[in-house]
Amino acid sequence: MGSRWSSTLGRVLAGVRVGVPARWVTPGLADEVLAEAGQDAAGQRFRALPGRLGVYFVLGLCLHAGTPYREVLRKLTWGLGGALAAAGWQVPSSTALAGLRCRLGARPFELLFWRLAGPLGTGPGSRLCGLLAAAWDGTTVKAPASAPNIAAFGRPRGKQQGHHPRVRLVTLIACGTRALLAAAMGPVRGKGTGEQALARGLLGSLHAGMLLLADRNFYGYQLWRAAAGTGADLLWRVKASLHLPAVRPLPDGSWLSVIPDPAAVRRRTVRHGCRRRRGSKLSPDTGPLPGITVRVIEFWLTVAGEDGAVRTERYRLITTLLDHRRYPAARLAAGYARRWAVETGFREFKTYLRGPGRILRGRTPELARQELWAYLVIYQAIRAIIALAAASAGIDPDRISFTATLHAVRRTLPSARTSPDAALAGTEADILTELVPERAGRVCVRAVTQPSSPFPSKANQKDPIAQHAQCTLTIRAPHQAPRTTADQPRQPGNRENQPP
Repeated sequence: MGSRWSSTLGRVLAGVRVGVPARWVTPGLADEVLAEAGQDAAGQRFRALPGRLGVYFVLGLCLHAGTPYREVLRKLTWGLGGALAAAGWQVPSSTALAGLRCRLGARPFELLFWRLAGPLGTGPGSRLCGLLAAAWDGTTVKAPASAPNIAAFGRPRGKQQGHHPRVRLVTLIACGTRALLAAAMGPVRGKGTGEQALARGLLGSLHAGMLLLADRNFYGYQLWRAAAGTGADLLWRVKASLHLPAVRPLPDGSWLSVIPDPAAVRRRTVRHGCRRRRGSKLSPDTGPLPGITVRVIEFWLTVAGEDGAVRTERYRLITTLLDHRRYPAARLAAGYARRWAVETGFREFKTYLRGPGRILRGRTPELARQELWAYLVIYQAIRAIIALAAASAGIDPDRISFTATLHAVRRTLPSARTSPDAALAGTEADILTELVPERAGRVCVRAVTQPSSPFPSKANQKDPIAQHAQCTLTIRAPHQAPRTTADQPRQPGNRENQPP
């Protein structure tokens, strides 16, 4: 850092940290991403609010969501008040801190996230059939309803979505540790802003030896081919309307099918139409079209709850794993449930870390992106602490509570500055005493989270709560599967038999 930190004030401010997460977000790493982003370049004059302090301040805002600017900075400088006062430094105004955020922008935190992204080890549930289980999915995050945010991100459609603009976020997560492997964000409105479009930005993080899980909204012919071209294997759920004829039945109940290229299908359809209009006597072209070979696994999942209710859901999976001996259908069907690790990660980030119903602070698109990248950095640092503690204790990372770790990290802000190793050891000891009990066989039926009306009714009732249940998985062979049709029956508005 040179002479910028050689003054008395500089030496005191250089001691500011963000608690135990500073073990991963080190001062050297903070300076590195700032230099790469064009901030705090060599020779820049020293500021009362230097860039490194700004990085830790923004991360502190995410660690203490809902706390005012100046109070967050007081927490970060706790124990340094006397030295800072002797050096003539006072807690800056909220306007000055907002200006610091604007000066930094979003780029340093995006770079910081990519430095920390990774699987963070392998837990007991990290692998499925010998492959690293990963999943991607998308969510939206509310931003302040300022004119720049509305113009940049847009509002989602629907009366129940509210007036706040939203940032769409798609993440790739390791199912065993729930660590972030990659992330992409963008607006919710406009061309090329859907989850599939953002998922294309994550293809560079896929590699051989990985099994990617995805829900039925992600399937598309081109995206499937692009994801499979990375060398990773795929296990995706698809919609019931997708035509998957049985080309070769397999002994485990699955079957091989060929999905033709939609572009080739359209060209053939246009060519046949032109022939009919001309009155051609040539017979229609019925030869094979270029396409992809997939293995289809269809099964019914039956969930019997403690209340006596039985719910059944049909699942159709397609995979690039064509060897039924090495990758049995029953094992892949049961392992697909690990995709819910990404949903659990969204809950930890949006509900526990950010706070339920809380919106981002940034009133400009740049500050909203900055804050969202910073949230992902803090989330990854907390998952790193959990993975480290789980590895040392030899337990599943799922047994360690995310909220307990978050509270422990907040408590170590003062001690981590002077004794980082002792603070990390204390944090691990604290969270290992509050392990989550093993609760296999639980189910929580989806419920309305944003009622359309403040008055209680059957349509917006938030129940039932989680309960113990027994799950039964039944593989259906191609001759047992119902005929695929594009005509879906109309569903009642308030279904009692909700999907598990």
